[in-house]
Amino acid sequence: MTHPDADPERQFLDLAAGSSGLAKIIHASLERLRDGAAGADLQEMARDVLAGHTNLRQIAATDAYGPTLLDQFHRFKEWEANLDPDERRRLADEATAVAHDIDGTAD
Repeated sequence: MTHPDADPERQFLDLAAGSSGLAKIIHASLERLRDGAAGADLQEMARDVLAGHTNLRQIAATDAYGPTLLDQFHRFKEWEANLDPDERRRLADEATAVAHDIDGTAD
């Protein structure tokens, strides 16, 4: 069995459509959640996912975390909807560039 820390982003490759850059971003985001960036409920969830006890697909379907994730998603969508279109485009371009740079596929 592979040591879990050998390639921690591997478990997120399917969610990231094979992009190692996006998988690393997902992993880094979970680390921020694990460190408490969004409260205790998501901190516990991130710890479980990063430890390999569960995965994000299973988490989204549970009564324990599904509502919390859905609430956070709605808060994000509200924030995104209030962005100026130029700012939204800039942030999207920046995120795409970061993922491409991590993948080593920058144009």
